[in-house]
This record gives sequence, structure tokens and C-alpha cells, in this order.
Amino acid sequence: MVNFMCALSALLFMTGNALLITYYVREFNRPHFDYDTYVSLDPAYIQEEWDFRIQHRPKYMAAGVLNALAWFFLMFPMVQLSWILSQGGAKWISLHIAIALLALAGSFTEWISRFLYIGTTMATELLATQFNLDTWITTNDQIGWRSLEVTHVVTYGLVSFIDAFEWIMLFIIFTLVHISVKRWRREVDSTTFGACWNALGLFVALFCLLDFVAEIMRLVGFSVFGKISFWYSSVNRLLLLPGWLLILGCRLPMAGVKLNQQTLAARQGLSSSVAAGNGSASGSMNGSVGSPVS
Repeated sequence: MVNFMCALSALLFMTGNALLITYYVREFNRPHFDYDTYVSLDPAYIQEEWDFRIQHRPKYMAAGVLNALAWFFLMFPMVQLSWILSQGGAKWISLHIAIALLALAGSFTEWISRFLYIGTTMATELLATQFNLDTWITTNDQIGWRSLEVTHVVTYGLVSFIDAFEWIMLFIIFTLVHISVKRWRREVDSTTFGACWNALGLFVALFCLLDFVAEIMRLVGFSVFGKISFWYSSVNRLLLLPGWLLILGCRLPMAGVKLNQQTLAARQGLSSSVAAGNGSASGSMNGSVGSPVS
């Protein structure tokens, strides 16, 4: 049996990132792109950029919403995993609280960035399609298009840095899970979570760190690095991360059963020791009562 939340989160991550990568490919291969013309804020070029953005914005927005939902459903298995690895809140409490809090924070920031992007998108698209951006001071000076593009760069940078920060949180989450699972395998049980799956988690953590770098480099327009990062980012987002989640979904139910068995065994052992202690105390009391008085 597979944990439903893990499977759903993996599916949403895979679908959302597939849409996002498709958008990045179209953005990278747009025929009119010229960096020097762009930074000079040429009005005709800016209008071409806005035509491209308006045409492909539904795909980018859908990818963002799907990734936000994936983060939302990721919270539940990560909190459950941290509870199991802490053995019901008894071991390494601070480490597992950090895992749960980072999962919650990642979901929260993803939803904030999506709402920010949707709001700014609706406003800027309305400005680009229905407001007068051609004549402000003199006839056809097109200052409005330059002002709109400057505003877009600022708001897009804000949302992009929030998105990039989520990869840092995933890097920390996967690293902490790797450390905790190693302790579980050493001290509790080596069959619940496999060593290969745990090594894959550390590999995904390193790729998430590289994804953070890729997002920053893409934001500052580092096109050479963008070509390199596209391939490893695609592998991580479409294969490694969803695959790790699917394997986790298969192992979580068994891990929950293992935790319940441990808890039951501990309670039975405690009850047996208490009963044995009561029996020895009762025997010594009876012996002292039955002994003759000298």
C-alpha cells in the first residue's frame, strides 16, 4: 500500500515541473530575444516580450499552482516521517521538529509566492493590454512600456527569489532526513528504510542545492550556465524527487507498523517490569511478616 499524500505530491511535482520546464524551453528559444536591446529598454522589444508573456502565461501559472499543491501535500508525509523517525517524539526531538517546520514553511512560502505572482500578473497584464502606455509626456514617447518593464523586473525578482529559497529548504529537509534515517537504520531497524533510498535522498539534496544556484543564475541572465543547469534540473525535478517520494510512500505504512510494534513492546516490557517489582516487594513483605520474633 502506498501513502496517498506521497503519491499525490510526487505526481503534482512531476506534472508542475514538466510544465515549468516546457515554459523555460520556449522562453530560452524565443526568436526575438536580444539581451542588449532588452537592457536598453527598447519599447518595441518590450512589447514583443509582453506579447510572449501574455501568450504563455497560463502554462507558467498552472505550473506554479501545481507546485504549490505539491508542497501542500508534501507537508503531511514529512510530518509523519519526522514523527516516526523520532520514535513517537522520544529521540532527537529538535532535528525532527526542524524537518516538520521546514516542510510547513516551504508550503507556506510557496503559496505566498504564487499569490504574489498571480496578483502581479493580473495587474501587469491589465496594464499592458488596456492602459495607455504609448503617450505620456510627448506623442508616442512610450515611456509607459519602459516603466511597466522596470516594475515587472522588480516584482519578478521578488517571486523568483522566494521560489529559489524553497530549493534551499528542500536541501536542508533532505539532508536532515538522511541523517535521521542513518540513525534509525543503525539503532532501530535496517529493513524499514533502505540504504539506497537514503543515499538517493542525499543525492536529491545536492541537486536541490544546484537547483537553487540555477534559479539565481537564470534570474541574472547567465545563459551559459542555464544550458548546463537545464539538464540536471530536469532530471532532479522529473525523476529523482518524485521517485524518492514514491519510494517513501511505499515505506511509510511499514514504518508506522514498526513504530506501533516498538511502542507496544515497550509498554508490555514496562508492565512486566512493574508486575515483577510488585511481586518481589510483596514476597519480601510476606517474609518479614512470617518471621519469628526473637
